Amino acid sequence: MTSVGKLACYEVVIAAADIPTVEREMTFENKKVVITGASPDFGQTLSLLFAQLGAELFISARTLQKANTTADLVREVIPGAKVSTFQVDVSNPADIVKFAQGVEKETGEIDILINNASLWLEGDILEVSDEDIVQAINSTATGSILMTKHFLPMLKKSTSADIVFINSTASLENNTHATCNEAFSAAKAAQSTFADRLRQRLKGSGVRFICIYPPDFTNPSPLNALQWNGHKEGAELKCLSAKNVFECLKFALSQDRICSIDKIVLSNNYLI
Repeated sequence: MTSVGKLACYEVVIAAADIPTVEREMTFENKKVVITGASPDFGQTLSLLFAQLGAELFISARTLQKANTTADLVREVIPGAKVSTFQVDVSNPADIVKFAQGVEKETGEIDILINNASLWLEGDILEVSDEDIVQAINSTATGSILMTKHFLPMLKKSTSADIVFINSTASLENNTHATCNEAFSAAKAAQSTFADRLRQRLKGSGVRFICIYPPDFTNPSPLNALQWNGHKEGAELKCLSAKNVFECLKFALSQDRICSIDKIVLSNNYLI
């Protein structure tokens, strides 16, 4: 048989072979997900999207009313969704301990912890109060450290444990587009360093540590298709959107367990 004949035969065999199909949509069916800062902002967006993908949620906010507002919306949009709510000020260690104990009473293990809570601080360092600086550092850095510490035992019981930090490009060196206060940048940098060090300490354990570094982004509702998928132009190009951030997070979480995407840094392609 000529080489051409061999090639033609080979091509027929390949065409007839059983080719694996690519899964169209990563689901989080029955995954148990803890989300801090689940008030009506990006935390609410995360709650809605993970519930749509089948996850069971354990969400917290600084007031129970805010957490329940998110939970009620999730249940309205996704009938049958499992959502438990907790009042947690992540700058208060006692609240975090109580949160972990409450979740442990409901379930034996957690699959994903999303450290989203953070107090945004803007303005010149001389223009903000000492109390606000302390609150920003405690909620962003100390809060995520203690959340990780107290939920880690439950995460270690999972065969697919992921710890996520919604960080910020404000924590990176030489970031010329940051609009936040310097103390906020310092708190986010501390959070990032903590994730790096704990990742090294626990390497080989199967627990993944994922840091997402977005620049400023808007938070359109995922329930409004036009807003969520809408084309940006003009002044809107100054910011990314929550969709960009979530799709990066979902991509990292969707990888096979042998693959850990440790960091995703987003940038705005339209900013100079």
